[in-house]
Amino acid sequence: MQHPDRTVLEIIEQGHLKTVFQPLVSLKRKSVFALEALTRGIDPATGETIPPSFLFALATERRTRLALDRACREKALESFSHLQWADRSLMLSVNMDVSCLGVSARGTRNLLKAVRKYGVSPSNIIIEIIESRADNTDVLLDFVEFYRSRDFLIALDDVGAGYSNLDRIPLIKPDVLKMDRSLISGIHEQFHKVEVVKSFVQMAGRIGALVVAEGVECQEEALCLLENGVDVFQGFHFARPGNPTSGYSGLREAVDSLASSYETLVTRRVSENKYRLNQYDALMLTLGMEIAAVDADTGKNMDRELARFVDAHPMIECLYVLDMRGVQVSSTVCNPDKLKRSKRLLYEPANQGTDHSLKEYYLPLRAGLEKFTTAPYISLASGNRCITIAHVFHHRKLNKDMILCADISDIQDETCCMAEA
Repeated sequence: MQHPDRTVLEIIEQGHLKTVFQPLVSLKRKSVFALEALTRGIDPATGETIPPSFLFALATERRTRLALDRACREKALESFSHLQWADRSLMLSVNMDVSCLGVSARGTRNLLKAVRKYGVSPSNIIIEIIESRADNTDVLLDFVEFYRSRDFLIALDDVGAGYSNLDRIPLIKPDVLKMDRSLISGIHEQFHKVEVVKSFVQMAGRIGALVVAEGVECQEEALCLLENGVDVFQGFHFARPGNPTSGYSGLREAVDSLASSYETLVTRRVSENKYRLNQYDALMLTLGMEIAAVDADTGKNMDRELARFVDAHPMIECLYVLDMRGVQVSSTVCNPDKLKRSKRLLYEPANQGTDHSLKEYYLPLRAGLEKFTTAPYISLASGNRCITIAHVFHHRKLNKDMILCADISDIQDETCCMAEA
């Protein structure tokens, strides 16, 4: 049996490589933003297609992997050069096996030579790297700086997967962050995945990077990602890898359907949130007026009134009152059915006298607002997903302003919900 590396070298020498492209779709543009090149091998003996993962697994020696990596990129550039004549704004995303990088990788300038050979502008090329495969950070950074200075864009692939070293993001300063399929799969049903994606989107916005969601396979995933700031998608829901000249079956329909569904969803959510928050405002005003008339010499009467409201309104998890310095002056009155007994040491209602002056819901009131509603978060009192509404009211008996705070269960069924205004 022939050695696997020899098979790979034969494939390279005989030109038995074929490149297909998978589109990266921007919903806001309603168009294909870029194409990722995916190169397959063709078995010299059988003529059968060899998938990329298996093809690279055959290259057991470093020099063979490097030769294959370069051959795949050159084949991709050759195929892409014909496509770019029709659309000069189209970008090509090519994978770089950074485990092959050595001290000479920069000196050979292989990618730069190939780009010039096929007349493709460097500014149209996105180099995808998986930084966790780099053996030497200094070599990786040298490679990145060399190609960035020549107008290539740098993408970090598989972000959020496995042992991805997030500390290298500020070192590499990527132009594109490609979130791994493991983070995207079923995101519309998993609150914690949503929060991780939101953190990546927020970080990307601050460092000037574009976020791409890989492996999107259904509209529900795409809608959830859209709601949380992602605009560029790649995955079977939009198109499988293929030949762009013959078109991608169902791509336009998928984009139009997603756009229509997103418009309908956002309109409905905004309307629902407006109605829901108006209800909460009315509830807080009513409770504030009733507490304002209660004697508060010992705090027991205030706690009793808070307890009555918690009993009457099941969506309320906890109620408590602060003074205008942010110090809690009542007990935290909770719905006992909402408390997580299994995590009682992690999540515990605050006691009278607790300082809330650095809480998200207090600082806006300190700045002059009369009410504030947080985005959904995990309550420190109950361990549940909730929103907190803080509302300033005037206590007539004490003749001073106070702050009524209500932790309210996030009652929407959808994991991906719009942040409260």
